[in-house]
Amino acid sequence: MFDILIKNCAVVTMNDDGIILPEASIAIEGSNIVAIDSKITGEARKVIDARGCVALPGLINCHTHVYQSLIEGIGYDMHFDPWNWRYLFPIVSKMQPEHSEISALVAALEMIKSGTTTVSDHWYLHTDFDNIQRVTQAFRRAGMRHHVVYGLLDQTFAGERIESEYMTMIQREDSLIEHATAFVHEWHGTDTTTVALGPGSTEDITPSLMLKTVEMAAELGLGVATHVAGWEEVVSASYKQFGMRDLEYCHSVGLTGPKAIIIHAVWLSDREIGILVETDSKVAHCPVANMHLGYGVAPITQMLARGVTVGLGTDGAASYTYDLFEVMKTAAMLQKVIHIDAEALTAEESLTMATRDGAKVLGLPDVGVLAPGKLADLILVDFAQPHLMPTGRLVPKLVYSTRGSDVVTSIINGQVVMENRHVLTLDEDEVLRRAVEATHDLIERAGPETEALLTAPWPRSGAAWRGSVQREG
Repeated sequence: MFDILIKNCAVVTMNDDGIILPEASIAIEGSNIVAIDSKITGEARKVIDARGCVALPGLINCHTHVYQSLIEGIGYDMHFDPWNWRYLFPIVSKMQPEHSEISALVAALEMIKSGTTTVSDHWYLHTDFDNIQRVTQAFRRAGMRHHVVYGLLDQTFAGERIESEYMTMIQREDSLIEHATAFVHEWHGTDTTTVALGPGSTEDITPSLMLKTVEMAAELGLGVATHVAGWEEVVSASYKQFGMRDLEYCHSVGLTGPKAIIIHAVWLSDREIGILVETDSKVAHCPVANMHLGYGVAPITQMLARGVTVGLGTDGAASYTYDLFEVMKTAAMLQKVIHIDAEALTAEESLTMATRDGAKVLGLPDVGVLAPGKLADLILVDFAQPHLMPTGRLVPKLVYSTRGSDVVTSIINGQVVMENRHVLTLDEDEVLRRAVEATHDLIERAGPETEALLTAPWPRSGAAWRGSVQREG
């Protein structure tokens, strides 16, 4: 007696051989897949007739900041500095545990409804040390697989010094180490939760805490995820402070290696790509956010050609989406146009980054592939639609034509969390109601800077934010 039997679907396994089964069934017992075959005999407690659907591994979002999920639509068309000063700092510096919880719930809701089953969230917003607890509990409640990156900021946030009134998320080294250690012991390896450590960037963390983070990660067997060479200015800052490029410095202090996640990795030299190869460091690529903030284009084609493992992420509000299908398509199209080469990043490579290689980035060997013995994290995409008729090859239709709203069923760890577009683990109306209330509360707390962004007139030319009241000084 199986717990779940999914019948009559095409299956994109994402295994090493790229096996695609045109019509098959998937049997699940407990949290695991136990069989995938064209003919599976036996009864099941729950049978899902997936005729017209394509089954594939649940998508893996390798980098987010879900605290920003409440505040999309306020800041946009900004480079890194106005994005932080004019938009982000005034709002998020006021964030409390209840805001943190609902930000995770509304992000989880969007991710579940668009096919993501695993999320790596980099949480450094310790305006209150209970924030990250509430976020982790929220993802557990939603039923998502959650890779928590415990963020560490003791010097700056996005390069801004602690003297600013907005830097409420910067904490002392001893407090960060104490709370991070307790959090790891409480949550790491429990059910669907794993933990990594996350220095904000080489600008945001003192050399002392950086070294203690590396030591702590080694002692506890944890991965480390760090924003590296994401924007051009951080490379200049690294040269000025350390006399070397950003990734070179990270490598010199031990932040590279098989369990290291290098986030963004836009401004890398050829030598630094070599460091990634030699150390088997992994990369989290966030093409939509990078494009929106004007960061630049990460050399993904070069990385893949040299064997670097790359996963995809949405990052924060700059993506304006948690839909990894959108990110997959953008990742492929961006490399094609920048290299003037239609083969620069293929549909198969993009789908691999969102599934199998995303799992490798996060150190989760039992997800990202559909096979007996793997964890039952999978989604069903409805192909019985005009833009997704099951003709031709399936992978390009998944990468170039599918939208997150085409996902009809999501199963995580053997639990059906969404069926026929209805999320079973969360009350969608209640989550949205609370999210709207929390956003209004944050906007009120943020004060005139945010009000000016919201009331800026339609621009005669250029970006709307330039017509809002400028920050003094």
